[in-house]
Amino acid sequence: MRARSVILVAALCGCVRAEFGVGEDTSGSSGATTGSSGEAGTATPTTGGELPDYSDSPCWGKPQPTLVYNYQTHEVVPVTATCRAEGERSFVLVADALWDDGTVDQAAVNGFMHRYELFTPAGSVDPERGVIVNDEAVFGSLAPAKLPGGKVSVFVIDSKGGADGYLCGWCDYPQLHLDGIVLAPISGDDALSIAAHESYHLIHRARDADEEVWINESLAEAAMTANGFFTDDEWLDDFRLAPDQDWGPGGVDFGTFNYGAGLLWGSFLYERGGAPLMAAITAEPGNGWAGLDAALQATGEASDAWSLFLDMGVAMVADRPELGHGFAAFAVGEVARVGDLGAGDAAEGTVEPGGFDVYRLVGPGQLDVEVTGVSVGARAFRVGAAIEVVDPVGGATLQLAADEQGYVLVSAQAGGAYMIAVK
Repeated sequence: MRARSVILVAALCGCVRAEFGVGEDTSGSSGATTGSSGEAGTATPTTGGELPDYSDSPCWGKPQPTLVYNYQTHEVVPVTATCRAEGERSFVLVADALWDDGTVDQAAVNGFMHRYELFTPAGSVDPERGVIVNDEAVFGSLAPAKLPGGKVSVFVIDSKGGADGYLCGWCDYPQLHLDGIVLAPISGDDALSIAAHESYHLIHRARDADEEVWINESLAEAAMTANGFFTDDEWLDDFRLAPDQDWGPGGVDFGTFNYGAGLLWGSFLYERGGAPLMAAITAEPGNGWAGLDAALQATGEASDAWSLFLDMGVAMVADRPELGHGFAAFAVGEVARVGDLGAGDAAEGTVEPGGFDVYRLVGPGQLDVEVTGVSVGARAFRVGAAIEVVDPVGGATLQLAADEQGYVLVSAQAGGAYMIAVK
């Protein structure tokens, strides 16, 4: 769920089931027109062929009620929407108020459907497939028996400022709700990125409904990366400029989860293990760190989740994908540091669960770095023509040349105190 400042209740009264397509086995894979997208709101196919106009959809013009969370009243209210598109994998239903006032029109609906079903931007796992097809290919297939007509129902609504989008947890069948005002135009990158995020939740919920929030949301962020979207730059800045925060692993809820940290962690796991690891985590019944460890082991990964999380911290700070420590999908930018440490210096502090304290090591010369503390983890590394990474818990040595940068970072699964000594 991509909520701003509100926790949406997970189980309330149900929605009326869709009148169109219910019971029909109309699910299937797309494989029609291929292409990629350019700027937000545009869709440029890479191959010849005419893109479909969904105004002649079988369901077009048929009304369908849903229940929408209203952030202004903090109530779930009935809203009438009307079907404006039916594709091979999905329906798009637009709240009548948004259609009548021109906030959403047929051109925007068509543009959304082209990218949701037919093609995605360059950099996605497969630009010649749409968002929902890529999500299934990376994370696992949908459960069509639980969906009207075997298709995803995407409702474009007005949450009155409650959320960019969410998987409706109180409806009597799974629905995606996208805020048509916040995400306007719905054919743009922001809307499709959120659609990728929420479609992951639809897949995950059918397999592991009780997963911890921080893992569920991190993999939903990875779905955005897998589909070639980078739209959470402000969230990423929020975390890199204040990396010592409990962004999720300490048990935060939807209202305080940091999507920038989730983007880093989910994208790191995706770039590390690809679709096999993403599918294994999604299907793994175990939760939290233990569930991640089980999925990693099942896919043949030698490292455990905590070690990879610390390696993700190196990738975040180094930001050098060409040297094997960074992110292929986006640049991170400079990460905030606590301070500098040279030979003879020491520091102590505390970190929040899953937070990072980062220090720059001042050379040149040999630096012996030791990190101590209960249940803390750390990495020290130098950045030159190559990147050397060592584990300074218990002591490690780095040799810094005059033109090289050195860093040490500290984290803890459940938070904790640490000390750093440099000799």
